[in-house]
Amino acid sequence: MDSALDCPLRSCSARWDFTDGRAVTVRAVLPEDMALASEFVARALSQQSRYQRFQTGLRELAPGMAAYLTQIDYRGHVALAAVALQDGREHQVGEARYVCDGGHPEQAEFALAVADAWQGCGLGGRLLRQLVRLARRHGVQRLYGDVLRTNQAMVALARSNGFVPERQGDARLVRMARTLETAPLAAPH
Repeated sequence: MDSALDCPLRSCSARWDFTDGRAVTVRAVLPEDMALASEFVARALSQQSRYQRFQTGLRELAPGMAAYLTQIDYRGHVALAAVALQDGREHQVGEARYVCDGGHPEQAEFALAVADAWQGCGLGGRLLRQLVRLARRHGVQRLYGDVLRTNQAMVALARSNGFVPERQGDARLVRMARTLETAPLAAPH
């Protein structure tokens, strides 16, 4: 079962165990994660995985991009990191995020990436389901992501989690979208 990360997001974490014996801690992305995020993109993702995530040929995160991906406000931009311990050190092995559309906070674009070594074990699906739960709790009514048409694994993952394809102006992309039934956050005690 996926943990719900029900406490204030910045202070929450959950351990997810996988059938192959590996485990990750899923937690909010924090400002001090710039080096972790940069290493994830440069070393854990192949050139193809980077292209599928960012839709460009980047090899590493520019400092401004790393700052954007780690300086999260947890209102209009929510991001989760999946980290695994290896050699006594944390390594990021996955990330999922959504960013609300500027003038339309009820809809948000999502993005997801899983380290090549972790693809196929179910981490991407668990991250996507967790992201849907968080978006729903924060009042997002529509979640969508623009996926490269050639990224059939991501298209299939989105479909299996209730997303449906929509027309997209760019012939390279398919927009996968899902309407969410909202469950507002509980009032603070």
